[in-house]
Amino acid sequence: MRLRSVDEANPVQRALRGFVASRPGAWVSKRVLHRLDRLGHRLAPGRALPSQRLAAVPVGMLTTTGARSGQPRTVPLMLAPLEEGWGVIASHYGSERPPAWYFNLRAHPGATLEVDGIVHRVRAVQVQGPDRERVREAALGFYRGYTAYEQRAGGRDLGFFVLHPERD
Repeated sequence: MRLRSVDEANPVQRALRGFVASRPGAWVSKRVLHRLDRLGHRLAPGRALPSQRLAAVPVGMLTTTGARSGQPRTVPLMLAPLEEGWGVIASHYGSERPPAWYFNLRAHPGATLEVDGIVHRVRAVQVQGPDRERVREAALGFYRGYTAYEQRAGGRDLGFFVLHPERD
């Protein structure tokens, strides 16, 4: 699947990205999009997820260990490809509270990330300063909705991580 930066996206992809960034779109997406991606992953493992197909943005399936339960938890996330791994932002569509995976990574930084059918063992590092800005800029290259999420998040720091692949 060919990913498309903001400038390369076609009109349909731009419209979808704009809708998801809006308040109503974020409300719908928060309740529906991850379920569609999970179903798509279950029905066609190793294939591009529905959100990746529709919007041509990088999406992967992150499996963390529950901060309280200790059980595996898998969620689809938009990724910011970096030279040393992948950046992820705990925006939760601009909610005032971070998503559960944010707490899971802080408690247990070891995780797995499935990208394009390949499962990578990763170690999450929460980043600040210039590294945070680098993740933010990489993410904005595919999806400008993060700026709207930052404004709606009620002043909370969204939580930026780099997922570094672990070497065997």
